[in-house]
Amino acid sequence: MDLPVAVGVDGSDPSLAAADWAAREALSLGRELRVLHALPLMPDLLPGPSVGRRTGPGGLLHEVRHVLAVRYPGLETRAEEVHDVAPAALLAAGEDAELLVVAARGAGGFPGLRVGSTALHLAARAGCPTVVLPVDPAGPEPREQIVLGLDARRPAEAALEFAFAAAHRHGLPLRIVHASATGAPADEEELLARALAPWRAAHPEVEAVADSTDTGAGLALVEASAKARLLVLGRRCALLVGALGPIGHAVLHHALCPVAVVPDS
Repeated sequence: MDLPVAVGVDGSDPSLAAADWAAREALSLGRELRVLHALPLMPDLLPGPSVGRRTGPGGLLHEVRHVLAVRYPGLETRAEEVHDVAPAALLAAGEDAELLVVAARGAGGFPGLRVGSTALHLAARAGCPTVVLPVDPAGPEPREQIVLGLDARRPAEAALEFAFAAAHRHGLPLRIVHASATGAPADEEELLARALAPWRAAHPEVEAVADSTDTGAGLALVEASAKARLLVLGRRCALLVGALGPIGHAVLHHALCPVAVVPDS
C-alpha cells in the first residue's frame, strides 16, 4: 500500500508554504497528499489566535485544496479536519504516512521564534521521515544538491537510503558531510569512503560527493544548507524518546533549507 505525504496547515503563511512544498514532493513520489488541519477539542476555552481565522476552519481546507489543484492538476489531495491538538494529530498521521511535512513555526509563538514546539515535537518523535521547512529560507542561492549529515562511525542506514532516493528523484548530486574533531583528516576520509562504498555501489545513478571536515557538525551542516535543496539527518530511536540531540537542534534552528529528520527503521 502506497502511503501518502501528510502536511499540517493552520492558516499561517509558513504552513501554506509547507503545503506547497509537500504537494511538489507528493507528485515526485507519485503519492496522495493528505492535508491536515488540527482543531482544539474545546475551542471556546482556548484563548489566543484561532488557526484558520482568515477563512474559518472548513474554508481553510477548501482554499488550500483549490490552490493546490490549480497549481498541480495531477495531484490527488485529501483534506481533513482533526479534532485534537496539532502535535498529537500530526504524530498520529505520521504513523500512516510516507513523509510528514510541517513548517518550522505556524500561527502561534512569538516574533523571532525560529522553530516552534510542534515542529520540534514531530522531528523528535514521528515514526516516519519528517521535513521541517524554515520560516526564513535562504535567498536565491543555487539549490543544486541534497546534503546528508552522516556519522561515518555509525552510519544511519534509513537516512542514507532516504538521501540517495531524494537525490535520484530530483536529479541532484548528494553531498555527504561527516564532521569529526578527532582523528587525522586522511583517516576520516578513509572511514567515510568505506561507509559509503556499498551505497555508491547500490545507487550508481547518484553522484555522491564525500566531504569530511573538522568543523563542528552543526556549523558545517548549517553552512551547507545555504546551497542545498534538502538537508537530511538521521535520528537514532535508541536515544531517549523525544531527544534530537544538540546537532539536530542546531540544524533545525539555523538551517536555510528544508530539513528531513529520518528515524531509524
